[in-house]
Formats: sequence, C-alpha cells, structure tokens
Amino acid sequence: MNLYIKKISFVLLSFAFIFTACETEESLTITTPEAKFVLNTPGISTVFLNFALPDNPAFTISWNDEITGNGSYNVEMSTDEAFTTPATLGTTDSSNFSMTVADFNNAIANAGVSKFKDVAIYMRVSVGSQISNNILLLVTTYPVNEQVVNSVSDGDSFVLSLDNNDAIAITVEWDDPILDSSLGVNVEYFLEAATAGTDFAMPIEVASVTNQNSISLTNAQLNAAAIQSGILVDTNGNLDIRVRSIITDSATGSVLERIGDTITISVTTYLTVLDLSTNWGIIGSAANDWGATPDLPFWTTDVDGVLVAYVNLIDGEIKFRENMDWANNYGDTGANGTLDAGGDNIAVTAGSYKITMDLNNLTYTIENFSLGIVGGAYNNWGATPDFMLEYDQYSDVFRGIVTLIDGEMKFRMNNDWGTNWGDDGVNGTLEAGGANIVVTAGIYIATVNMNDLTYTLEPINNVWGLVGGAYNEWGATPDAQFNRDWSRPFNDIWILNDVTLIDGEYKFRANNAWDVNYGDNGGDGVLEAGGANLVTTAGTYSFVLDFSDPTNPTYTKN
Repeated sequence: MNLYIKKISFVLLSFAFIFTACETEESLTITTPEAKFVLNTPGISTVFLNFALPDNPAFTISWNDEITGNGSYNVEMSTDEAFTTPATLGTTDSSNFSMTVADFNNAIANAGVSKFKDVAIYMRVSVGSQISNNILLLVTTYPVNEQVVNSVSDGDSFVLSLDNNDAIAITVEWDDPILDSSLGVNVEYFLEAATAGTDFAMPIEVASVTNQNSISLTNAQLNAAAIQSGILVDTNGNLDIRVRSIITDSATGSVLERIGDTITISVTTYLTVLDLSTNWGIIGSAANDWGATPDLPFWTTDVDGVLVAYVNLIDGEIKFRENMDWANNYGDTGANGTLDAGGDNIAVTAGSYKITMDLNNLTYTIENFSLGIVGGAYNNWGATPDFMLEYDQYSDVFRGIVTLIDGEMKFRMNNDWGTNWGDDGVNGTLEAGGANIVVTAGIYIATVNMNDLTYTLEPINNVWGLVGGAYNEWGATPDAQFNRDWSRPFNDIWILNDVTLIDGEYKFRANNAWDVNYGDNGGDGVLEAGGANLVTTAGTYSFVLDFSDPTNPTYTKN
C-alpha cells in the first residue's frame, strides 16, 4: 500500500515539473516593442493661409522620437510624396514645430507652385540618418509674385496723333496665375504712369480692370497721361508705366498689394483741341457767362465739316466761335437754323442738348439729348427717373457714378423708350434695342462713347459725400454727393460745387456710411481717417477732395 502511494506521489510530482517547465519557456519569449520615430498626423489636414493674418501660426506639428531621444531636427516639405526636391522649412531642438502664415506661404511659392487651392504639401522630420514618416496637408495659398507684363517692353516707342484720337495706341497685357485659379477672389489691376525716373513718387492712375489681364488705351488716353506726367505737347519723352494689383479681404478690409516692374516707354504727344482752345466752341450766357470759363467744345464726327457737342445749358443765349476768339463767329439772324457770320444770339432754355453744326452747309440743329440708365437694377424699369449720365467735354464721352443692385439695365435717351441701347454680344458694344445688360450690385463709373457706341461699367469702392449738422443733420437725408473731376480722370480727385451750408460742423464720408470717413485734426487741409469735425459758418461753398496720394489726402474749400 505504501509503495502504491509513493508511485502516485511520483507521478504528481512529475506533472508539476512539466507545468513549471512550460511556464518558464513562455516567459523567455516576451519581447520589447521596436523603437520608432513617428511624425504625428495633425487633427486638421487642410490649411487656409490668410494674407490678412500673416503672423498667425499656419500649422503646428509634433513627433515622437524613441530612437535618438533628442537632437537637432530638420523639418522638410515637398510637393510630391517621394520628396524628389525637398525644401527645409526650419530646424528645432524640440519635438514640435510651427510656422507663420507668411513664411509658409512664401516657402510654397518658392517651391514653384503655381496653383493656389488645395496645394498638396508633404512634410517629414529628420535627425541624423533617421527620417520620420510623411504627412499630407492640403493648403490654400495667396499670391506672392507680382503680375508680369508680356506685351510691352523697355524702349518701346509710341507716336500718337490727333487723327487717331480714338484708336487704340497701346495694349498692356500681363500674366498672373491667380486669374486661372479656382480661388474665387476679386483682383483689381491698376495701370499707372509716372514721370520717368521718379520711382512713381506721384503715380497717375490711367485705367483699371477687375479679374482681367489687359488694359487698352486710346491715343487720347495715353496722350493725356504722358502730358500730365510732364512731357510737353508735340514732343517726345519717356514715360514710366507699371501694373499694380490689390486683393481686399472682405472680413478685415486688409489689402494685399503687388506692384509689377517698371517699364519705360517712349511717347510722342500731340496737340489736342483743348490744349490751345482750338477749333469751334459754344459761348454765351447760357453756356459759360460769355467766356468767363472756356467755351464748350465741338467734336469732329465721321463727316468732314460736321461737328457735334453735348451740353447742359441754362436759360439764356449762345453763339458759336472758333479758337475762343470773336474773329470768326456764327449766330442765327432770323432764327431759321442757318448760320450767319456775326449773326444774332441764339436763345435757348435750360436743358441737356445735342448741338450739331454743319460748316459745309452753314446750318445747325439743337435737339434735346439726355442719356440715362434704366432697369430693374436701378429704377424698376422707369418707376422713377432714369439715372442721367453727364457729358464729359474733356474726353467726349458720357459718364456718371451710379449705385446698382443685382438685375438688368439698358441705356436710353430722354427717359423714353423711343431710342434705347442694350448689348447683344456682352462685349461692351451697344446695339439699338439690344439685349438687357446683366449687372451685380455695386457702385460703378458708367461710361458711354456715342461715337463708336461702346460702354464700360467700372466698379469702384467709394463715392464721397459731405455729412454733418451743417448740411443734413448728420445723415437724416442723403449726403451731398461729390463727383469725379473728369478733367483729371487719371487722378482720384472729387469735386462738390455750390453746396449750401448752415452754421455747424461737417465731415467727409464714403457711401453715406461711417465705415470710411475723414476729418481734419489740425485744420491744415490734410485729411485724417476718423479725424475731427470741420467747422463752418453759413454760406455756399465748393469743395475738392484729392486722394491722388492715398497716404496724404487733402481738401480745399472755396
């Protein structure tokens, strides 16, 4: 019996040794995880770079280094996953890295990226021979490089002439990749001119477009810019031109400005009708107080000897004379539409007129002529009077600053549908009875050239007005609106004539709102944004606002 019990004990002890051996073998196979160098995937994989916040962090990345533990880490980016041409963004001794909006945007631009939305940027970190994994960011950037003019070069020569007054003299085209992007921002381009060699100390704004890559100037426009820059009439001189662009952040009002290279061209100017008051004009108590100001000019037509003028007259009398001199003048003895040398004054009533003078047959006609804008975008298709364009005698076009809403519009004569124009081809050319013109809400400079039936609608940001206790109880009624000085169309100059004020204070503001307003802190004629109220005594005054130098705007009061 004892022997049997001993055998059983031996068997149990053997099983115990077997189980113990198995447990010991399993404990010997436990391994430690392999050390890793891992760049963490950020919580946000899309990055929007806003030029209005250049110093904000664009991104922050972090990593875990279980291999080296520490060191000087290189942060790299590439536009392809294989890192064919990596670019170093920076180095750090920490396990994280940040970069500002401006620096990251510049790095992407320097990598030769020409798109702006959803740019694929791969990132990695290295230390010594160790390289982390890659992560991907989809980045929306903003333009850094300026637009590049491709149609005009230094030394190009332009000989202008009165015979080609309305013909295109120069077309300035430029390349700008943002115009081909899907970023959806509005880019305003300004063609500027200046006296050669002055580094645009006093730039002349010649023309502007939005979201387009070219501007064309007629002989008249380029001639005016060249003469304003200081080139004498009928002489050759150098003129500097450049293209400046701005993108405005709608939320903050911040502006991204890019200025292109200066191009110096040679321009030969010519004598215009207005330079020496040559050719025929209208004089009289109804026109210019018998010569107190220059005669109202006639313009040539496509028929030799037939001249036309568009004028606003008051009750009174007029005559026609040549070269602002009485040596050769015409009136109408008999009031029969026939021109008589030295004849009687012609009586007229106040109104807007088209006056045609036929020197071949010595006849003339005076007909009512007003050109206005009508439509759902302005006056509900005539529920109120049309917006009247004013004739600009300096460039022989009709112009006006008009506020439109989303909708359609046309141009018509004398508030009547008998003569109206639309645009069948949406090409800037008017056709009699043509298609409605579709517009979006905004403030525009509307320009119509009746000689070739072309028009433009140029968006602008601000229309200036006078507001105050001295005029409209600080906005109880609309502000007294300024108009652009069309005699100097290339400068940002605004005029307001003969406004009646009472004793009190006033300021200047844009668009009948307080977002942009100016006063005068020092009473020195220099405007300051949000500056002090100006004080006036009762009377009738005329004002000029000069924003030609946006850093030093001024005003005058007469």
